[in-house]
Amino acid sequence: MNSIITPPEGTIKLNNVILLSAVQLALLTISLNSYAEPKQISDKAAETKNQQIEGTAESSEQITNKAAEAKKPQSETTASSTEPDADKSNVTVLPAVTVKGKASDQINGYAAKRSMTGTKTDTPIIEIPQSISVVTRDELDMRSVQNFTEALRYTPGVTTDNFGFQGTGFENIFLRGFDGLTNANFRDGLSNAAQGLFFGSYITDPYGLERIDVLRGPSSVLFGRGDAGGIVNRVTKRPTADPIREIELQYGNFDRKRVAADLGFANKDGTLMFRLVTLGLDTDTQVKFPNTGGDRAFNRRFYIAPSVTWRPTVNTTITLMGDVLNNRTNAAAFYLAAPDGNRTNVLFGDPDFVKYSTNQSSFSYQIEHHFNEMFTARQNFRHTDQDGRFNDFFPLGYNTVDQPTLQDRSAFSTRERLNQTVIDTHLQTKLNTGPVHHTMLTGVDWNVTSASLKFFEGNQDGSVTPGIDILNPVYSLPIAKPDILGIHAKQKINQFGVYIQDQIRYDENWILTLSGRYDRVHSTDNDLLSAVTTKAKQDAFTGRAGLTYRFANGIAPYVSYSQSFLPQPGFDSSNNPFDPTRGTQYEVGIKFQPVGGRSLYTLALFDLTKTNVLTRDPNDPFRSLQTGEIGSRGAELEAKAELLPGLLPGLNFIGSFTYQEVTVTKSNDTNLDKMPILVPNTMASAWLDYSFRSLGIEWLRGLGIGGGVRYVGRVYNDPENTSTTSAFTLFDATLRYDYGPWVFNINASNIFNNKYVSSQLAGNFFLGTERTVVGTLKYRF
Repeated sequence: MNSIITPPEGTIKLNNVILLSAVQLALLTISLNSYAEPKQISDKAAETKNQQIEGTAESSEQITNKAAEAKKPQSETTASSTEPDADKSNVTVLPAVTVKGKASDQINGYAAKRSMTGTKTDTPIIEIPQSISVVTRDELDMRSVQNFTEALRYTPGVTTDNFGFQGTGFENIFLRGFDGLTNANFRDGLSNAAQGLFFGSYITDPYGLERIDVLRGPSSVLFGRGDAGGIVNRVTKRPTADPIREIELQYGNFDRKRVAADLGFANKDGTLMFRLVTLGLDTDTQVKFPNTGGDRAFNRRFYIAPSVTWRPTVNTTITLMGDVLNNRTNAAAFYLAAPDGNRTNVLFGDPDFVKYSTNQSSFSYQIEHHFNEMFTARQNFRHTDQDGRFNDFFPLGYNTVDQPTLQDRSAFSTRERLNQTVIDTHLQTKLNTGPVHHTMLTGVDWNVTSASLKFFEGNQDGSVTPGIDILNPVYSLPIAKPDILGIHAKQKINQFGVYIQDQIRYDENWILTLSGRYDRVHSTDNDLLSAVTTKAKQDAFTGRAGLTYRFANGIAPYVSYSQSFLPQPGFDSSNNPFDPTRGTQYEVGIKFQPVGGRSLYTLALFDLTKTNVLTRDPNDPFRSLQTGEIGSRGAELEAKAELLPGLLPGLNFIGSFTYQEVTVTKSNDTNLDKMPILVPNTMASAWLDYSFRSLGIEWLRGLGIGGGVRYVGRVYNDPENTSTTSAFTLFDATLRYDYGPWVFNINASNIFNNKYVSSQLAGNFFLGTERTVVGTLKYRF
């Protein structure tokens, strides 16, 4: 990684804007010119009408040329045109386009067959030389997933809820032992990994998602910024040619109340489609303040996401999407440790002062145009904003010998702004060179994140934050909002990348995937209080090489090498900007997808190294440290299967197992050769559900039952590995009944209410999620 000399910032901005405008203009011209090609469109529609597409895919390319699999609705595209006569030579005749069927992101069942996340092309999962898992909409609905991290509980290589129950909305996950709270956050194939300077990070409501793709291991070669553990791509619900009309009422324990709706329609010929997804949530939480008569922390959320897709021709698709997500909560669940280190039931915060409030919005578009059988161009764009207002406390330790149970506190407040603009443009080329078939991808992307922070601590009038006595806690005391500005900082990271990929197929069995990428990153950090500006420039090459052999029976062994590069926003405890991270991984594995079935089995062995690693500061749970290098090696197993389809249709299974050895291999601290905190070395889960529809008994036709078990191994509480938090096992269950347009589902997670501790850190205990029971009534019309 070398420093480079670059033009002034204004010149860089101008060049990027010119490039962006040129690409947009070119694609728009292509789309308009395609109107004048009715004969070509008609021939293409006639050719694709008879094609059958295996499985489902993420690309909108599949909407018009998808013939249904068995038991799936058919998708038909027709186009016709009339050659203009001599008297109408100056008139352009538009082709008639008819589109029917589901959006290509939708999957029936739990086992996806294709994905664009692993290669940015519509590729069968068993041909992607890297570990990838897909959580489908059917799985989210069956498990009645309520928050984003809950969606990943049955996914190998992913540790969720490292800090226990989180009513704040933060999406705490680890991938292969590495923190993915923000760094792994992707949306619709674009980075959503902007990180605020204190709390700020983008959050997701799972009701707005069609699927979740988890790509494990370094993935910078196509996506630019990405952490060594991998990425989690959230795929948004999009308009479909089939009408969608559902309204959902939900009630659960902790007085959970939610109303949601998913509405979509299309015009008669399917060229214009619209969808609106929205919800309102008002709930208490398990965070209960002692000595208050039962006061609990709350969570209130509003979400709305309109989208529209326009298909002016069978070759061109334009989708516009927007969303607004407002989240309010005071559920910071820090339970104090007593002076002797034992856990108490006393919450460190205060219900009238603690606040986690975010207003988030985004706008995005996706354009795809097929020139012919060889060339396809795509451009994806997103701009996201978040305003955050946060209040909480710092612990100052127990007071004096005279008051040994009084924990002193210091109130602080932050005002944060976070925004990110990402645009990705690429050209896909399919060609043959003798017996070798190529699917080539060349592209550029531009990713700009900006973050600002005003941090307040202390009061000009000299008032002091009251402490909390663990023997007699008193809440809702008057607490002055801090008004002394301690930090006023801004940070901007500007990344420009170019990439190329070739998926080379030989003899229908061998698939060689080669990728390369160059990134140039400029970062500027401004300390506005001291008028100090720090600038950094880095560049990096990353690559991936993978080889797969696909047997005719659906077995596909593979081997791969991949790299990651991540310039990270934020400051350490000394307000110095973080260095970038680098990751390298060797992986071998085998995937099996029975021909004609709806199952997928995977096994992966990996050896991963990440340098310039950020780990949480044990003296400050809101900051991070760089420890140098961490190695992670292990094995992952996953099964998503429709069991006994011939004997017992409707029996579905999800299983996963993870074993990982994660070690700090380079460090200037006492954690050298130790395991990082919050990382379990063993995880396992299994889920089984059954629909009684196939039994032929009328009153049982709509009944479905399911249950699951999850095991998470012990984790270390400190970098020196001197103490641990015990492993835990949890059980989940669901009951579902469909009756005409009505669907009723009752779901219970942690059904036996295991009161477990997820982790403990810096004098706080983080309790796991208690038993949650939610009933959902859905009406489809």
